[in-house]
Amino acid sequence: MQDRLTEIILLGLAAIVGLFLLVAALDWLLPDAAPLGEWANVVLALVTIFAILFGGLFAAVKFDLFRDFEPRLSLSHTINHRRIGDSYVHLDITVNMHNSSRVKVDLGEGFWVLQQIAPIGDAEVEAIYSRDAEAGLQEFLWPVLDEGRWMWSRDHIAIEPGETYHELLEIILPNAVEAALIYTFCYNPNAPEKETGWSLGTVYDIID
Repeated sequence: MQDRLTEIILLGLAAIVGLFLLVAALDWLLPDAAPLGEWANVVLALVTIFAILFGGLFAAVKFDLFRDFEPRLSLSHTINHRRIGDSYVHLDITVNMHNSSRVKVDLGEGFWVLQQIAPIGDAEVEAIYSRDAEAGLQEFLWPVLDEGRWMWSRDHIAIEPGETYHELLEIILPNAVEAALIYTFCYNPNAPEKETGWSLGTVYDIID
């Protein structure tokens, strides 16, 4: 936002310089059309109008009045499962991406990770926590069951304000898995930071 404000200021200064150069050029090319003072009054009126508009724009940017016009997604998960014989369980996960902003959201890329939360033995839990303490904050410490990546930019998927886009994940898990964590992340293609976006994690108990 600050970079955009800087660009606007520079463009405004360039516009003011351009107006004064225009007045000088008109006075030189059309000396009998109007005296220099009248051209100066016209430029002064235009500069005054520009200053008022620029002041309002600066206040809007300064106080984040344009925040409602930034792209924003609200994520939610709809999860169901069914047993397949005695050995497997079918997990279907619908990732709901709701555009809760006032502007269109163009989806770029995203990813999802399914992790096993239970059953986990005490030794495995201690290893997870010790790994976190030694290596610092890490994104995925639980055992990974499955993962994937979305590349929506290839299909140019756009979500209009108030609309919801759905991605369906169908995964076959061992019957022994009792609880799983689904983590989804959608990158914001308009953000200057590459890793900025929207995320959600949901723990699901696989209980009949």
